[in-house]
Amino acid sequence: MKSFVFAILTVFATAAMAQELIKVRVAYDGFSMTSAPLYYATQQGLFKKFGLDVNPIHIEGGSTLTQALIGGSIDIAQNGYTPVAAAAIQGADVVFIGGMSNKLPYQLVVKNTIKSAQQLKGGKIAISRYGSSTDSAADFALRHLGLKRNEVSVLQLGGAATRMAAAISGQIDGTMEQQPDTAELSRHNYHVLVDVTEIAGDYPNTSYATTRAFLKKNPDSIKRYFMAMATAIQEFKRNPDLAVKLTAKFLDVKDEANARAAYQSYVNVYPPNLQVSLKGIDLVLKEIAVNEPKAAKFKPEQLVDTSVLDGLEREGFFKKLAASR
Repeated sequence: MKSFVFAILTVFATAAMAQELIKVRVAYDGFSMTSAPLYYATQQGLFKKFGLDVNPIHIEGGSTLTQALIGGSIDIAQNGYTPVAAAAIQGADVVFIGGMSNKLPYQLVVKNTIKSAQQLKGGKIAISRYGSSTDSAADFALRHLGLKRNEVSVLQLGGAATRMAAAISGQIDGTMEQQPDTAELSRHNYHVLVDVTEIAGDYPNTSYATTRAFLKKNPDSIKRYFMAMATAIQEFKRNPDLAVKLTAKFLDVKDEANARAAYQSYVNVYPPNLQVSLKGIDLVLKEIAVNEPKAAKFKPEQLVDTSVLDGLEREGFFKKLAASR
């Protein structure tokens, strides 16, 4: 008997051959592990099998990506939760429709000579910028260690490459990094003191967003997109060797061991049913409300429309996909 995945792909592949592929303009905001399944789906032809013409483009910066979505340059954005929520609060026609990562997958990586919170006191920790995900991760890590913010120096050093260079040259004592960069630093006399991935709990990292206008007019296109992405996640998890190979190519990781470490770190981060994190959005709203009072008037549910995902859930798509072999 044919598996569920093979059968459903055959149905959509047949339909795709019978008619022109539906073009959906998709963009993502960063070359990171949260975009690895998207690259996997593209390279494995999963969008075409579901009747879509999707060629994801990279748009640097969550705010820029959100503006491209609002302006109609793209149809679906794989983006951070914060820039989308901030735009929605200001009245923009944007809405969360799914999630790719509802964790904060950062590690506090420190010199091998630092084994405890006491030894980290007075040290220098690098982040990208204040208010960023690395900054939030630093707060979680310090609280976990029982340290106050003013007991260390938190430095804005920019991107991961700059932070890693500062670490390797000995200019700092620690840095907030993600895999595969964490694995690379472990080769340079650094180790993980705190893994924030689990201690942060349900945290808003990467979402899927569109406009309400596009959702209303094109629910079938979004449905096909989510079916392709959910299939990509399942295949990504079940084919580690291929997933690692494609991930290394996507992220330009030269050392396969680093790519494999990144894979192992993220494989359980991706939500198989692509659901939005309502708790995460609530956290984002509270953070935005510090500088924008009107954010306090919003509830997470007002910024979300999961009608497409809910429909797939009712149809048993995710359950059958998970049970397929």
